[in-house]
Amino acid sequence: MFTIPHIRLAAGTGTGTLAVAIAMALSSVVPVHEARAAGACAAAWNASAVYTSGNTASRNGSNYLANWWTQGNDPATSSGGPGSGQPWTSQGACSGGGTPPDNPPDNPPDNPPPSAGDLLFSPYKDITINLDWNTNVMSTMVTGTRLPVVGSGSLVSTQVPNLGAITLAFASGECGSENWGGVPAPAFASANIGRLNSAGINYVVSTGGQAGVFTCSSATGMASFLSRYMTPHMVGVDFDIESGQTPAQLNALVSNAVYAESLYPNLRFSFTLATLAASDGSYGGLNATGDAVVRVVKASGLKNYTINLMTMDYGSAGPGICVVKNGSCDMGQSAIQAVLNLQHTYGIPSSRIEITPMIGLNDVASETFTVADIDTVTQYAKANKLAGVHFWSLDRDNPCGGGFASPTCNSVPGTTVLQYTKRFLSDLGR
Repeated sequence: MFTIPHIRLAAGTGTGTLAVAIAMALSSVVPVHEARAAGACAAAWNASAVYTSGNTASRNGSNYLANWWTQGNDPATSSGGPGSGQPWTSQGACSGGGTPPDNPPDNPPDNPPPSAGDLLFSPYKDITINLDWNTNVMSTMVTGTRLPVVGSGSLVSTQVPNLGAITLAFASGECGSENWGGVPAPAFASANIGRLNSAGINYVVSTGGQAGVFTCSSATGMASFLSRYMTPHMVGVDFDIESGQTPAQLNALVSNAVYAESLYPNLRFSFTLATLAASDGSYGGLNATGDAVVRVVKASGLKNYTINLMTMDYGSAGPGICVVKNGSCDMGQSAIQAVLNLQHTYGIPSSRIEITPMIGLNDVASETFTVADIDTVTQYAKANKLAGVHFWSLDRDNPCGGGFASPTCNSVPGTTVLQYTKRFLSDLGR
């Protein structure tokens, strides 16, 4: 979540050469399977059943192959070839009995988590920073002393008891066999998830990031991934998508998020994307990757999705990338502009938008998110009912000099330890 490359899209359109190419490729991604041999019918289509890529069903004397996750879409009226956007492909006429669907997904669990409720504030915690590599317990030295993040004698319990949620960053790899900065997922979950739940801290599991890629090619893998971290305090999963995913991988990830929503209907699904905040009337915002993600998500039928804008690291100050004040990017107003640009280009309502600034110095000296910028951002977020506000990152919430972006301090000497976190909490009435 540090230096983030951007590809400027054409003014007011949300498109560009690369974005168009990706979007066109995504629209034609349909899994290729051999057609069922003519003859026996598959099990009759059931409107309440969940079908995933490769499942088969019969309807009115014809067999159909599921292109991706689908439920309630009648194959007789929702089928088409590659590029049609339909969830089914006809396999031709059939007769007689059939067989049950191939590789049906697991049964949904009985205890979906509660709704996240009001605006979610959950600072990101890079779990690899100051991790106790002997126990795999999340720790921090933001106060100058190593403390576990949650639990007895922890950062939350001793320093910021009103902090009710955090975002865990980042899981990477394939869902179901993911890892956390080299720590195997079972080991990380065993050491931390129970502690978060016992402490009553809500949490979001974040994937990907600038240095990692998270993929999910199957419904089974997605179910395994989520069940590993699921407690009543898991309120969301975050897909930080910055690069490295093919159109097919992106399509599969979103399709399996739709499947996951059928298992956990109250879970939030956020898509964290790099953005500009152009104030020159061009509405420049998402790059080609972000544009492709938004278009796939909007076409997927996913209900509980949000777009989380990384309102940081824009580049050298100028109206083509941010709101300029005294030769620098006004980071509070630029965050607001990024939201407005997203709404203008894609028609996404405020209730589906989140923002994540990077506290302190960003990638260049002309971009510093100050404590005063918190007031601007939180006032706007509350007034416009944004879905969430976060920041990168918890370990940076202490002062230092140096004039460069550091993963363990904010490069703003005049601040105090945890001043950003406490100001966010105060402004949000927490």
